[in-house]
Amino acid sequence: MHYRSLRPLLALGLLPLPLSAALAEDAPTPLPPVVVSGMPSPRPELEAPAAIGRVDAEDLEWTQPGIGLSESLVRVPGLTVRNRQNYAQDLQIQSRGFGARSSFGVRGIQLRLDGIPLTAPDGQGQPSSLSVTSLDHVEVLRGPLAYPYGNASGGVIAAFSAPPPAELTFGSRVVMGSDDTWRASASAAGQALDGKLGYRVEGLRFMTDGYREHSAARRDQVAATASWQIDETKRLGLVFNSLSQPDAQDPLGLSRAQYAANPRQVDPGANTFNTRKSLNDRIGGLRYEQQLANGDSLELVTYASARAVRQFQSIPVGAQNPPKQPGGVIDLEREGYGSDGRYNWKLSRGTISAGLQWQALNENRKGYENFVGATTGVLGALRRDEDNQVDSFDQFLSADWALSERWTVLGALRRSEVDFESEDHYITGANPNDSGDKRYSATTPALALRYAWNPASSVYGSWGRGFETPTFNELSYKPDGSSGLNLDLRASRSQTFELGWKRALPRGGLFTLALFDTSAEDDIVPAVNSGGRASFQNADTQRRGVEAGLTLRIGGDWSLQLAADYIDAEFDKDFSYVAGGATIPVNKGNRIPGIGRNNAWAELAWRRALPGWSAAVDLRHSGSVAVNDLNSDEAESYRVLNARLAWLRPYGRGSFGAFVRVDNLLDKTYAGSVIVNEGNSRFFEPAPDRSWFAGVEMNFTP
Repeated sequence: MHYRSLRPLLALGLLPLPLSAALAEDAPTPLPPVVVSGMPSPRPELEAPAAIGRVDAEDLEWTQPGIGLSESLVRVPGLTVRNRQNYAQDLQIQSRGFGARSSFGVRGIQLRLDGIPLTAPDGQGQPSSLSVTSLDHVEVLRGPLAYPYGNASGGVIAAFSAPPPAELTFGSRVVMGSDDTWRASASAAGQALDGKLGYRVEGLRFMTDGYREHSAARRDQVAATASWQIDETKRLGLVFNSLSQPDAQDPLGLSRAQYAANPRQVDPGANTFNTRKSLNDRIGGLRYEQQLANGDSLELVTYASARAVRQFQSIPVGAQNPPKQPGGVIDLEREGYGSDGRYNWKLSRGTISAGLQWQALNENRKGYENFVGATTGVLGALRRDEDNQVDSFDQFLSADWALSERWTVLGALRRSEVDFESEDHYITGANPNDSGDKRYSATTPALALRYAWNPASSVYGSWGRGFETPTFNELSYKPDGSSGLNLDLRASRSQTFELGWKRALPRGGLFTLALFDTSAEDDIVPAVNSGGRASFQNADTQRRGVEAGLTLRIGGDWSLQLAADYIDAEFDKDFSYVAGGATIPVNKGNRIPGIGRNNAWAELAWRRALPGWSAAVDLRHSGSVAVNDLNSDEAESYRVLNARLAWLRPYGRGSFGAFVRVDNLLDKTYAGSVIVNEGNSRFFEPAPDRSWFAGVEMNFTP
């Protein structure tokens, strides 16, 4: 581990001492409560023995385009959200390195919306189904206490919908920016039946030509919530989200030479095959909560989802000729459903919770050729047809207990079983039956101990074991290119130790510091990624790091926020895999691709008491990122400066606001993300040069 790189973070750990002394005339102010669903009961962030981050609505969407979570979650140390500038592949999200392998969507991290899982039972999730402007806040949980969420819980991102206002309120928001990008939304929210029924619905459209050639996209979304207060002790909630994204163009990655020549260009294969993806995504759920005698409570959740994807890839015609090759078009339909329940016992010195969770996923996957005769980029002959199913059943128990006024202990235990089954319907003389099944199971414990030095400062230590199964997409292809599911792929088993310190600062400020050590056996890592098709293998890995966060109010109008992390992520043993008939050796000590060694973000903001003017500048640093297991190349480190100005004014029974922001003020050329182990060495996904956004927002109550 490169300890010199830790010096700035360790120095930052001493920062709260002189700051709190200099501002001692103001007593520390407790922070608002942060709900952590993996714990038995809610608690203020200062009192939680875990690494937690919270981003509120103002930072999620005000002065932001509101396109995705990459705009705002940079405020959370230890979490990296990369915008690929490719709406056919979604964001790349990683928590302490978990999820870095993903070539599209999210892996290794649990996503939630109002307690409804957005992550399928196999561990695959898509954050694009979230409408940022419909949210009240987002909580991010990292470390051992994320493991009690079950399979693929290297971190947890929990989003919470905005509550309805007391009176009927209409809102509209329009944002325009570089590359013919615009986003328009309209919403209505209010209460009825003497306040017993609350509701909120938002509809939006987003369109862009994209920073790069062949990267245009359109999204139509609906986000709706409703809540019914049945009586003083019972409450029922409804969540529904819909996303339609037709023919989002995929510009593919660029090679080193292409990236150096023109970052905006597209690989020729994207034009030849008109690479694109269409998707329709629906998710809905019901949540029932009841307060019982003596402070006990009951929570029941049921949910269902449907997802349809058709993706045209750039696989050459000649490569599709072998009879076992599944073609160049993926046609996928998924239906998921599940339920979970939790009972909470309120005791004199703590809380005990117990519950069950069941999830199921049915998938029909077809593959087609991406050509007809000499015409490419069109739906051709069938080459794959299979039905897949994933079922999971979990039992969990958690408890927290106050040992004394200063000492608190928290423990959790979860038992998980995940079953995969595939039935092949495309069987020919040269293409054998590739049906198969696989079962994974694990027991994942977590334990944390907290000591409160005083009401403003605490330290904690935690430990936990987690596991992660492959997703069905990761089981789909073998590294050597042979037919059938990659059933030799094992589930990853990880263990994390964490030490943390939290200190409240004057005027609601907070400083956090966390050190962690994560080792994983049979970690799921990339083998080959070519033509939009990725295969995976197992390898042992080690990740050690430190994270620091600071929120500080400087006088009445100024505030400072900092988030920084360092992670040393490497392979812990030599290993090799077979690709294209050749054996690829990977050495112990090589960096895990896709993970930046260090990241930092700082924001200095000035704000008059609203309504009024506000302004801010922020600086983001990202360390270099290895692009493959061999570490033969890397995306260089970069620093990007952004600025924004906003104005908000009430009028009558409403309000009007406007903002303008400029990103990448210094016009830096850099790769915002990489495609790890891309088989054609097209690793680099360039980020935009200097760009701008401007928006207006209106709300009124008739």
